[in-house]
Amino acid sequence: MNATEPDLSARWKRFAEAHWGREPAAVPFATGLGPEQVYGAVAASCAPPAEDAAGVRFATAAQGRLRDAGVLLPGLDDPGPDAYRDRLARQLDDSGWMLSVRQPLWRDFGLWTRVRELVSGLWRAVGWPTLPVTAELALGEHCTGPDAPAPRPGSFALTWVLAGTMTIRLWPEHTGTEYQLAAGTGDLVYWPAGCRHLDHYLDRCTTLRIVVPARRAAALTHVRGLLADRMQEDRVYAGATGVLPFPPPADPDGEIGAAEPVAAAARLFAGLAAGPGPARELRVAWAARRSAAGLEPVPPPRPAVPLDPGLRVRASAELFRTPDGPGRAVWAANGHTLVVEGAGAERVRNRLWSGRAFAIRELGRASRMPAKALIPLLSDLHHIRAIELVDGDAAE
Repeated sequence: MNATEPDLSARWKRFAEAHWGREPAAVPFATGLGPEQVYGAVAASCAPPAEDAAGVRFATAAQGRLRDAGVLLPGLDDPGPDAYRDRLARQLDDSGWMLSVRQPLWRDFGLWTRVRELVSGLWRAVGWPTLPVTAELALGEHCTGPDAPAPRPGSFALTWVLAGTMTIRLWPEHTGTEYQLAAGTGDLVYWPAGCRHLDHYLDRCTTLRIVVPARRAAALTHVRGLLADRMQEDRVYAGATGVLPFPPPADPDGEIGAAEPVAAAARLFAGLAAGPGPARELRVAWAARRSAAGLEPVPPPRPAVPLDPGLRVRASAELFRTPDGPGRAVWAANGHTLVVEGAGAERVRNRLWSGRAFAIRELGRASRMPAKALIPLLSDLHHIRAIELVDGDAAE
């Protein structure tokens, strides 16, 4: 970001006080990001075979959304956003178009980190999201979004115009009001939960949008998915037939009760939900999500490198910590988690996150951890980019 962290926090605080939870608004809020910084993530998301999984959408003003955009997507002959726009202008005879990609940030750790720093300032002011947020990057040229209007009443949204200009029409639910907001380079468009919207991209527009679930019911999908995964691990449940015998079994009074496979699934579901396992998994997932500021999926860890006692290391990311039972804790950084035990590990954490660089040998003496325990811990922290070598990391 161009602004220092205290400046960014102050800007978010003023924004939250003036606009949060109120009416839609467009305000100046530059990010320091431009089309060149985000284009690589867009192009990588469009490269085969990633197109289907990445949530790529391409539309033209004349034809609407295209199911197979083919050569109209960024390719090897488009080294940057300007080259890509110029090629489309020739191929489409200057007709309007729009390309959007969902969840592209994990492909570029540097970009993902900058966006995390950007949104973390807002979360510190209004509260951290408990569910994953959706990031979208879009490029457009004189084209209306393919969803008309896009229904997102259960989420609030933040849209930064990184370049160009756009307008957004908004319809808050349960009211007869319509908003039309205009925004240009360096502006932020915000709307609270309960709004449908329609984007219109004007000249050479590039945007970053963050969509955050705002209603408690959205948590159901995540909890249900977790319990379903655990049910599939039960061999009796997973291997049982779902077909009833014929004739169906009946009670002594002749009544036919609930189908046993369904009833058994309900009992297993209730038992798992009441047990400690899912609660712990959700707690660990929250630690990872908190360290990622909700931006999931997260970039993969970097390749492991050998560490020796003579190397110097320092903290390079916030480390979020949550208790995990007597003498044990979950540490999270950059969306990844570690389970650690013992007072020695906590002494290492306190030292490293004091702001200084330390030789590994010095950390071992201060923490009273033997090298055979300290080196693997530091290797894990380096692997998830929580610490870095003072002389630089070649392997990212």
